[in-house]
Amino acid sequence: MKVNLVYTRLRTEERMIADALRARGVTVETHSDAGMVLPLDRERWGDGAPVLMRSMSFTRSRYLASILEVKGSRVLNSAHAIATCGDKALTTLALAAKDVPMPWSFLGFEEQAVVDEVDRRGYPSVTKPVLGSWGRMVARMDSKSAAEGLMSMRFEMGGAQDHVALVQQYIDKPGYDLRVYVMGKAVGGIRRRSEHWITNTARGAMPERYDVPPSHAKLAELAAQAVGGDILAVDLLETRDGQVMVNEINHCVEFARSIEVTQIPLPELMADYVLGVLR
Repeated sequence: MKVNLVYTRLRTEERMIADALRARGVTVETHSDAGMVLPLDRERWGDGAPVLMRSMSFTRSRYLASILEVKGSRVLNSAHAIATCGDKALTTLALAAKDVPMPWSFLGFEEQAVVDEVDRRGYPSVTKPVLGSWGRMVARMDSKSAAEGLMSMRFEMGGAQDHVALVQQYIDKPGYDLRVYVMGKAVGGIRRRSEHWITNTARGAMPERYDVPPSHAKLAELAAQAVGGDILAVDLLETRDGQVMVNEINHCVEFARSIEVTQIPLPELMADYVLGVLR
């Protein structure tokens, strides 16, 4: 059995996943996404073995998965799942189509129209780019003047893709958010605690072990089904009165900052899931 692992950098995560696969007798061939040049046709790539897509680039992973699927490869995650999870607006629509609980949100394409809608819905609200990760360019709007300033910058800078405003309900969290790892089913999770309202570990949040209750597991699994993914991290928001909703879904699961704290054997679980696909 063989798996092709596509990567941007061989980080701790990729090395651990490859080691777990090899320990199970799987041959792992690694491919740097920077060096992949693929013809746009149906000719099979290599020996047609399944592909584990670990590219850190949304653009590269989406195109590579799309090309490889046309060539007959089974790609985990699929091009559809990558395209959906990598775009927060498309993620939200996929969740809405399945009635998955989530914060209210809207999309706008003109500065004043967006400010007017934020003002109508009330403060605080959150704005974030439709493309992006690690909590970058996420901002809270506490007043109309803040909304006007942030929307002015959004619509005056960047290209056409940047001139899309995604606004989301601000959830008053109890100092943490929740991440559930889903591989067909929920296999574990972490709590990310921070004094800041942004609770990404990339922004300094501290990971804690989190025993996922059945209701949270069911919600995360429903969200994963909505986007059609194989191996995902589903981010949940919990209100101070205990309501839980889906915030975002990550298609390239990162765990290096948390695995020692949580003791969840994610590389082994990923390897087992890939083996199930191979069989």
